Amino acid sequence: MATEAKDVLRKNAITKRNNMATEEVDRLSGKIIDTLTKMPVFKESKNIMIYLSFNNEVDTFKLIDICSGLGKNVYIPYCYKKEKKMIASKLKDKENDLEVCSYGYLEPKKDCIRQIDHEELDLVIVPGSVFDKSCNRIGYGGGFYDRFLNNIDKDIQTVAICYDFQIVDRVPVGKYDVPMKYIVTDKRIIVG
Repeated sequence: MATEAKDVLRKNAITKRNNMATEEVDRLSGKIIDTLTKMPVFKESKNIMIYLSFNNEVDTFKLIDICSGLGKNVYIPYCYKKEKKMIASKLKDKENDLEVCSYGYLEPKKDCIRQIDHEELDLVIVPGSVFDKSCNRIGYGGGFYDRFLNNIDKDIQTVAICYDFQIVDRVPVGKYDVPMKYIVTDKRIIVG
C-alpha cells in the first residue's frame, strides 16, 4: 500500500514540475539557491555533493557555479546501475567532464570519475519528487540516495531543495528511508 501511495504522490508532483515554464523554474530556483547559500550549513561546508538537475528540478548548475566561485569543492553523484550503488565524484570541469547517461541526465564521463571517501563530505544536496513537513522524502524509485545516505556519517548535513508545491503533510516512510536535516523551498526552510 505504501508503494502505491508513493507512486501516486511522485507522479502528481513530477507532472506538476514538468509543466512549469522555464521562467518559473529560473525564478524559483534563484530564490531557493539564494536562501540555501545564506544558511550556516552551506557557509560552513567546504566539500559539497550536489545532484545535477534535469526535467525542471531546482537548477543546481547555478549552485555549482556559486560553490566554485567561493572555492568550495563540488562533488556529483555517479550511479553504478547494476550494483544499485552511488558514489561521490569530484567535479573539476563542468563543461568537459560530463555526458548524458542512458536515463537522460548528466553524469561524469567514465574517465572523469574521481571518487572520494564519503566521509570527506560536509554537505549533500539531495533531490526528490515529494517531501513532507518532517523532512521525509520520496525519491524517484531507484533507492540510490537512500542507500547512499544510509552509508554515510550521520554528522554529514543533508539538505533537500525543491519547490514548495512538492511539500505535503505526510509521505509514507519505509525502514530504509532517510529523512533530511533541512528542506529549502521557494517559500520556507523546514528543519528536521
